Amino acid sequence: MPKVSPATEEQPSEKQELTTRTLADILSFIQKRNYDPGERLPSERELSERFGVGRGVVREALSVLENLRYLTRRPNSGVFLTATPERVSLETLSLFSELGINLTTDKLREALEVRRIVELQAVQLACQRRTDEDLAALEAIVERFETAIGGKGAGAEESTADLDYEFHMAIFNAAHNTVLTQMVHPFYLMSAHRRATFFADKTRSKASNRQHRELVDCLRRCDEAGAQRVMGEHIGRVETALQKLAPAS
Repeated sequence: MPKVSPATEEQPSEKQELTTRTLADILSFIQKRNYDPGERLPSERELSERFGVGRGVVREALSVLENLRYLTRRPNSGVFLTATPERVSLETLSLFSELGINLTTDKLREALEVRRIVELQAVQLACQRRTDEDLAALEAIVERFETAIGGKGAGAEESTADLDYEFHMAIFNAAHNTVLTQMVHPFYLMSAHRRATFFADKTRSKASNRQHRELVDCLRRCDEAGAQRVMGEHIGRVETALQKLAPAS
């Protein structure tokens, strides 16, 4: 087997970094330009010149977006924003977050609406299906959350934003519906930065964990109506704050 030089080993990571940066540049450009569904985008050559990268890098970035159904490429015609936005993969929303691209205010509002619908259904199912092990897992997260807020003892360094995510995923696990869990995951990814800001405030964190305790109590009693009421109030608080933290579209 031929020996791989250090320079050769670095090339894949450098290329990936360049492609990722170009992907972010293309998405930001499309968002700022506010293209209509089905509208033609600049050619590969034009995008290459605009962002100062090779056409191969642009082609690779466009392939990622094509696989996510965000755009389509037509032979001898060019690159077009998808004419059917409703078919765009949910993973695209996660991609925006991973690349540090803010969603528009309208898109964030729509995402939060869907998250509310899914979470209310999940907590209802969790009341019907939760096991003793599910309850124990939720109670443990609540206690870790309390420790993280207090800032003392083992686990005090844990992020309350991460623990909140863990708590909600535990509710989905208690609903015992894998598709629901897979559906909601992108909504947490896309709001990760704003949620970190939200939970940096101890007052907000304390209020959230009080509602976490209430939710666990409802699940223990299998109180579907109570659980949906508390979850609705809980999500409503976060929705209001996240929309205030979002940049204007």
